[in-house]
Amino acid sequence: MLESKRCFLSAAIICSVLFILCGCSGRSPEPRLYMLTPASAVEREQVSSKTDAKISVGIGPIKIADYLNQKNIITRTNDNSINQANYDQWSGSLKDNLITVFSENIGYLLKTDSIFVYPWRIFIPIDYQVTMDIIRFDGRLGKDVVLVARWNLLKGKEKDITVTKRSEIRIQTSAGSYEALVKTLSKALSMLSTEIVNTIQDAEN
Repeated sequence: MLESKRCFLSAAIICSVLFILCGCSGRSPEPRLYMLTPASAVEREQVSSKTDAKISVGIGPIKIADYLNQKNIITRTNDNSINQANYDQWSGSLKDNLITVFSENIGYLLKTDSIFVYPWRIFIPIDYQVTMDIIRFDGRLGKDVVLVARWNLLKGKEKDITVTKRSEIRIQTSAGSYEALVKTLSKALSMLSTEIVNTIQDAEN
């Protein structure tokens, strides 16, 4: 009787250990985190600033499409279907990251430190304000990335609308990884920044 109890306890312990080991081996992998990055030095050098270094630019409000407001990176399988990554995620808020990178790009390209993100204090003088709706900002792994945005350029205290435009940027990704996708999304944002900076420079001339 004692021997059978020992056998039973041994079997129970072995089962418990195997259960724990199986639980550990079935644990989900750690998420891979990504961030958008500002324009590279090469990209910045492609735009020569013709504006006064004291020019001030207000960035925002900027809105992004609802489907982008999540941690997991969204890709397209076709124009009408999207896919949510399991373990590839944005490091923080995509909207905040996008606004930060966009502001950095505008400041670099215009060679000005007077960049203010909405909402700014009412007494701050703003020469130009950029408002924007990001309609699409995604891509297909190993294929193209698409950025579609409607934006306005407002000038002076009166906030006169100088330009209203819809921009669509498509770029081929260099590889089929999420890292390549995010790098290409950053490049698309850089190209949109350049387009807006060129518009500001035209308004100054």
